[in-house]
Amino acid sequence: MSLAIVGSACTVLGTGDAGSNMVSGGDCTPSDEGGSAPAPSFPGSGTSGAGEPITADLDSLSCGASRLGTPVDETAQVDCYYTNSNPTTPMAFVERVVEIAESEELVHVRLTLNPAFVDNTYGETAIGWGGEAQPEQQPAPGGPGQPPAPGGGPKPKGHKGHTFKDLVGSDKAQFQLTDGKGELVLDFFVDYVSADEAKPSGYGSLGVLGGEGKMLLGDAGAVVAATTSLDRDLNACGYGAYVVDSPETDESYTPNPQAPGWDYRVVYDVWVSASAFGAAGFGDATISYVHASPSKYPSDTLTVTPGPCPPTTCEGEDPPAGEGGGDPGEEPGGGEECKDSGGECTANADCCWDSDVCLGGVCQPFDVPQ
Repeated sequence: MSLAIVGSACTVLGTGDAGSNMVSGGDCTPSDEGGSAPAPSFPGSGTSGAGEPITADLDSLSCGASRLGTPVDETAQVDCYYTNSNPTTPMAFVERVVEIAESEELVHVRLTLNPAFVDNTYGETAIGWGGEAQPEQQPAPGGPGQPPAPGGGPKPKGHKGHTFKDLVGSDKAQFQLTDGKGELVLDFFVDYVSADEAKPSGYGSLGVLGGEGKMLLGDAGAVVAATTSLDRDLNACGYGAYVVDSPETDESYTPNPQAPGWDYRVVYDVWVSASAFGAAGFGDATISYVHASPSKYPSDTLTVTPGPCPPTTCEGEDPPAGEGGGDPGEEPGGGEECKDSGGECTANADCCWDSDVCLGGVCQPFDVPQ
């Protein structure tokens, strides 16, 4: 797995194109000429600072306040995750860093999904969920000049749309954390949002022990805290009235003056005690798929593969040198014809369907663990 140190990202107001790493803003800092790429800046983070890198001096449990923990130098890592049919546009990225909070060492992991797959817009103000023309800047799942692969593109016009109830008690993310020897130590689901009378809005993330949250392996006590972007929107940021329609925005997710801190992206944050990994220490945190029910794509579950993040390019500048997420002209399967379900494969990228995984040398539909 290729890792990159997290650096300054272009996250001024969190607006731009979900299908690229091009960001506008006067403070935009491009990737180094050597190709060292920070986490992508998916649009929609609002003005609270939620779009800053995981190392920023911000507390993810609040709405823009200073963090309580201190990142440990040279522990920040980021990987982008790509679908079978699109090796150039990340469908998600995972950041992780070791933090010290009140003398306790924690591993902070953050998953951010591309808003072209799912977002925090719903009700009458939903963006890209059908009933209107799809945004022109959606990623092209089949790659430039290629037709979309099966299961690859946004849902067609006329899809039933997106409601707040779609998000409540139905969405989750699975994290797998290993120790320094590569042994799987923790495997769990984090609940996105569920009914919660203890929260000001009446809704919030129930972490790993409620709603869609669940421990698959390891001790739940090792998970110190968990939250999501919608939990922060509704509670920490004080936007609890938006439980029918989300704050109105446009296809670039321009902040709404009535709710400027609203994060339109779907983001999961989790903190784990470093002691859970024993003498071997923390190794890595990964995902194998992205899921949303519903998503903007024909399939609600897409298998993903980690890789380097594409270089960040500031508006009006040429892309920096160095590796990105892959050759824009590259086809699934390394330039060879992709395989339908049941076809022989050696890697997920050999499979045509974004919802397929290569198991036992055969492309087959991926089933989300229960």
